[in-house]
Amino acid sequence: MNRALSTTAAILLLGALLSACGGGGGSSTTVTPPAAKFEAQFGANFATAFEQPNNTEPRPVAAGDVIPVNQTAEPVPLPST
Repeated sequence: MNRALSTTAAILLLGALLSACGGGGGSSTTVTPPAAKFEAQFGANFATAFEQPNNTEPRPVAAGDVIPVNQTAEPVPLPST
């Protein structure tokens, strides 16, 4: 009886270990990066300043905060809410 119990426990333990290993199919999964935030395209750190609460102190302007304006560029469509 003791031998049958230890054999059953060993089989269950091996099954649990093998199921934790996964399929091992070798196929790679492609991870799609998240889309950039709408406000992130308007210069460095603009998204961070944009998301601040209304009553916070203004952040000083730093190099890269303001991007050059291209008069001939297509308008940026606003995201639908």
